[in-house]
Amino acid sequence: MLNVGVLAMAIGAAIASLVDRSLALGVAAGGLWNAASLWCLTKMLASWLGPSPSKRRAIGWLLVKFPLLYGGAILVLRARTVSLIGFGIGFTIVLVSALTVVALHSQRSLARSH
Repeated sequence: MLNVGVLAMAIGAAIASLVDRSLALGVAAGGLWNAASLWCLTKMLASWLGPSPSKRRAIGWLLVKFPLLYGGAILVLRARTVSLIGFGIGFTIVLVSALTVVALHSQRSLARSH
């Protein structure tokens, strides 16, 4: 799921680099940050709701996701070399790609069950 998003973000960053270096850095940073955030979220949910739930692991992933990832995002967003608009574009590219992959997977699963 995230591979598609990261690939789409890389293409977006390459295209943005033709326009502006700051925009390209923003697209790359936003896309990578969202991919990392979604990855942590899936790990956290799997450890909480999976076949062998563990509150300790879920809390561990929660601590990785919020203080570390969000602290990193604040540092990146404060950098003058990173475009805020680019960050939003990269974030959105990964989010839309992940949602598309999940929707297609769900559609295939529903078709097989009928």
